Amino acid sequence: MLAIHISHDTLKYAQLVDFKGIPFIESLGKVNIKDGLQIPDTTNAEVIRGLAEQITAIRNLAEFPDNNTHIVIDSDWFPMLIHQVDDALTGADLEKYLKWRMTEMLENAVSQYKLVHQELNDSIDNGVEYLSLGIPQSFDSWIGKVFSPSELDVKQVIMDIQAIGDLFSTSGLLDSEGGIQVLLENRKDTIYCHIFQDNEFKGLFHASLNWDYKITLDHVRGDYQMITQIKTAIEQAIKGKRDPENVLTNLFYFNSSGDATVLKNLTQYENSCRTLDLAHHFNFRDPDFENIDEYAIVLGALSIEIQEQSSED
Repeated sequence: MLAIHISHDTLKYAQLVDFKGIPFIESLGKVNIKDGLQIPDTTNAEVIRGLAEQITAIRNLAEFPDNNTHIVIDSDWFPMLIHQVDDALTGADLEKYLKWRMTEMLENAVSQYKLVHQELNDSIDNGVEYLSLGIPQSFDSWIGKVFSPSELDVKQVIMDIQAIGDLFSTSGLLDSEGGIQVLLENRKDTIYCHIFQDNEFKGLFHASLNWDYKITLDHVRGDYQMITQIKTAIEQAIKGKRDPENVLTNLFYFNSSGDATVLKNLTQYENSCRTLDLAHHFNFRDPDFENIDEYAIVLGALSIEIQEQSSED
């Protein structure tokens, strides 16, 4: 089983193999995407051809060939909205309202997307939270064109949100009693933050960290109030700790167990934030593999697969 994460500038991959009944991560790797990938870029024939060649190269590098593949796509490929809906709306009225909200966001481009809606947890003001997603109409054919030359059999296409959620879930790190879980990653001077609460996705942001320890939000999805709260808490936590260019150098996991107000504990940064320690949660053939943290998303795509194999055994 391969997992491949397609982002703006890289293809990251991991291979899962079964060795004497034990699932192992056989390899980790990444390939730079020439000139970067414009998102969404599903009609450019040159880009499709280049990606297909790189994915075929990844397939040929696999020491234990396996055609089954999970694909992870960053959420910013897709227009997305998390919004509250009056719980009195049901049936056709609910569908009409959800479509209207997405149409307001997409305007004349709405016909270019398939709309998907997923109910989240009930909110406290007699409403229901929904995650609405727009998938480009050309997306399925794009996946086929990119992956068919490598003869890979795509089993799942998931977003980074689901991959991170699966990683938390199978690692036993999600808190179902109101706690907030935060995953922070520093990729090329950009902070990527995923936020979960009550076992469900609540928001994410991409941000840059300035010389004065202030965070500039560049890309935001989800619960803006919670995102702002976490942004402020991170700023307070890291202020003056180290050179701001190096203060977020690893993958960090933070949990406010059982009580969202415990988020203030981020001010005790050294104690409340810790490395996720992915090496502890997976079996690697090479235990000394460097920079495992940067493969969190692609490993998350394999985590449910590993759990299923283990439960079968």
